[in-house]
Amino acid sequence: MEATGLLTPVVQYLVRLLGEEIKLLCEVKNDVESLKLELGLISAYLDPPEGNRKKDAISEVVIGQIREKAYEAEDVIDKYILIKTSKHSRRKSVVNILQGCGRPKELVDLAKTIVNLKNEINNIFNNAKKYAIERPETSVDAEPDRKQELHKHWSEVREDDVVGFNNNSVELEKLFRKKGTKLDVISIIGMGGLGKTTLARKIYNTTQVRSFFARRVWVYVSQHAKTRELLFKILKEMPISKELRRNLEGMGDGELKETLSKYLNRERYLIVMDDIWKTDFWDEVRSVFPDNSNGSRILITSRNKAVALKASSTPPYILPFLNSDESCELFHKKVFQGGECRPELKPLARQLAESCRGLPLSIVVLAGILKHEQQELLTWSKFIQVNCHLTECRDILALSYTHLPRPLKPCFLYLGAYLEDSEIPVRQLINLWIAESFIEHTPNKNPEDVAEDYLEQLIDRSLIQVASRRADRRSVKTCRIHDLLRDLCISQSAEEKFLEVCTDVNPSFVNKSRRLSIQGSIDSYISSNPTHSTIPRSLLFLGQDTNEFDQKHWTWVQENLLLVRVFNLGHVNLSDHTSIGRFIHLRYLGIKLDAMGDITASICSLTNLETLDLRGSTFLNRLPKGIWKLRRLRNLHMSGPVGLPDYLDPDIKGLWSLQVLSTVSLTPQNVGLIVKGNPPNIRKLGIWFEDESKSEVADVLRSLTHSSHLQTLKIINCSEHPGLPIQFPSNITKITLSRVSIEVDGSMKLLGELTGLLILKLKSCLLSSNFEFIAGSFPSLEVLRLEKLRIEEWKQEENTMPYLKHLVIKECTGLTVLPSEPWSLLALRDVEVLWSSRESVMTLQNMQNDHEFNLVIEPPLADSFYDRIAMI
Repeated sequence: MEATGLLTPVVQYLVRLLGEEIKLLCEVKNDVESLKLELGLISAYLDPPEGNRKKDAISEVVIGQIREKAYEAEDVIDKYILIKTSKHSRRKSVVNILQGCGRPKELVDLAKTIVNLKNEINNIFNNAKKYAIERPETSVDAEPDRKQELHKHWSEVREDDVVGFNNNSVELEKLFRKKGTKLDVISIIGMGGLGKTTLARKIYNTTQVRSFFARRVWVYVSQHAKTRELLFKILKEMPISKELRRNLEGMGDGELKETLSKYLNRERYLIVMDDIWKTDFWDEVRSVFPDNSNGSRILITSRNKAVALKASSTPPYILPFLNSDESCELFHKKVFQGGECRPELKPLARQLAESCRGLPLSIVVLAGILKHEQQELLTWSKFIQVNCHLTECRDILALSYTHLPRPLKPCFLYLGAYLEDSEIPVRQLINLWIAESFIEHTPNKNPEDVAEDYLEQLIDRSLIQVASRRADRRSVKTCRIHDLLRDLCISQSAEEKFLEVCTDVNPSFVNKSRRLSIQGSIDSYISSNPTHSTIPRSLLFLGQDTNEFDQKHWTWVQENLLLVRVFNLGHVNLSDHTSIGRFIHLRYLGIKLDAMGDITASICSLTNLETLDLRGSTFLNRLPKGIWKLRRLRNLHMSGPVGLPDYLDPDIKGLWSLQVLSTVSLTPQNVGLIVKGNPPNIRKLGIWFEDESKSEVADVLRSLTHSSHLQTLKIINCSEHPGLPIQFPSNITKITLSRVSIEVDGSMKLLGELTGLLILKLKSCLLSSNFEFIAGSFPSLEVLRLEKLRIEEWKQEENTMPYLKHLVIKECTGLTVLPSEPWSLLALRDVEVLWSSRESVMTLQNMQNDHEFNLVIEPPLADSFYDRIAMI
């Protein structure tokens, strides 16, 4: 067990309380301040940077005892606030609570409890010092201020270093393109961390494979996968209609299989099923994949050779361990990143690389530690002494956790809350970290920016893998964690009562942790845990695709979890939400409301709320009036469009902290609210115009020009006034226009003059004429996406979009004439042409012959397909 920075969230919470004007705590503020200081000092004393504290039985007992007392302190303070807030709501005045015969009994009890807890903590620590707990020596900091800027906003996606896979990938590619039209199953077998997924991904993305298969789908299967989940994952990648996509959840398993087989039967396909564990799972899904006699392939990765033998008569490819030279090569790439290893370190580097026994994951993780240490003989020698005793991969992975800086430890462990092999949405993860008080306060810096720094540091240490990046290729969109590292997170979290994962196999809440991730049946969990002796602060359903949350479950939550701060129901449907306002400590609320009309006004009682995620909730008409009172609300996500309420009081700075608002519906009645009450810190804004008039739309857009922090803007349904001159903030970096009328000589000209614009997406827009860009426009644009535009010709003058890197043309079936050289082809890297005209495909193919850029065509050029398009 580590001391870790896991006391940090408790200390951060107390800091937050003391920084606010909480009248209910004003008479014990000094006691809370003293407790906070005590915990902060003890945490820093017992947990020096980079994991330099020596592990021993006494210190582990002490840390456990102090942690329990810190949690008790949280509980008594939160319970007191809950009780008093409840009385306040009934009596309508804080003054009435605090007046009367002396100090109220609850306040006296709270003061006594805090003092007693502080004394107990002091006694624990003072007694422990008698038994040889001493402050350890701290190591020299290898990277002072460089860490924050080292990997901030990477300019492009960088492929993971692949070592020793060249021969492997060549052999496997031959199997993919071998003669014969029969459906074949190819398997890659090896232990966890050996690189099966990396090798499969490398082959999956080769130009030859991409061009050979008309349809490619990659799905992560995982240990507890279910057939229905797999069918959903694959079907979501199919070009099915929106109506069919909406009806998928109501289909039975047989109907889902029939639908998938129907779509796969049309074209040559490649399905990659990554990380299959059980043979019976393959038995359940094998009938789904039709043999259409055109050379389709299925690729399986697994740790279980029996799965491969069951799936196909083709012998599995058994991935070998890296040899000594390959281990050293990978180690050098990860530690020195293109630089040279100092001569005196080379023997040590080889020793360390070889100690990982040819397992790439261990090498990468160990390298992630060492590149943050001083590259000195003495420092590295200490790691040789440690690493020679590490005989298993898990020990090496645990070493990487031990050497994490204190603030990163809870952020890393939190990843265990997500489902195995899932892609983790980074923005959701960051908002959860902030709500959990993991992000340390940094002057003059938004917590979101600090959290992004934390994320990049974890990526840099090879503890998190980048799954996808956003359109600009700078920021990370989704990430994932290797299952061995996830196992480490779960076991370490359970040991430290930080987080517990409950599944159908293990539904009991054994360790009474502060955070609970339910990844199985809620019924199984509640039957195993009818009541809680300790109260979790977070209840998470992350990636849960179910609608089983009913009234009895909600009743159980209200009886046991009133102190919860993070409540994420994911895809679980909450039918009765009228009492949600009782959870006054909530900072993060993610729910899917089954509401027909307005949202419950009780949400407006959640004055501590920072993130409200209502995405997935349907038929919501309007936000409640009290929403303007939530001054701490930073993120408001809605599938949209949801209407804004009338402004309560022009003197109230409503939603003052709001940074994300998407997607809100504007009508002639409430359009002025954005103009008059525009939150000053808004970064991302999505607007849906209902019955807009030209003047009202112009007023809103004109008001946005003064939003100094606005970076991302989405405008939907502004199509009634052709030629409307749209105004934009000069500092904006991303604009999405959907169903918007655009005058090429007006609005498009204004867009082209935005010097900071990096991303432009146009979908179903009405253009006054064909595309025609003037010279010098879009000087910084890197990403351009054109979707469902009714244009036939694209013209532009020289020196336009000189830095364009990524172009997407989707469903522009009438676009037949492109400029001969519309971009600086030295910058262009990726072009996607999706269900568009044959002429545009051929033009870009001719360009590719002379210039190096990746060209993705969906579906591949085929006369039959384009003949069908022409008939639409």
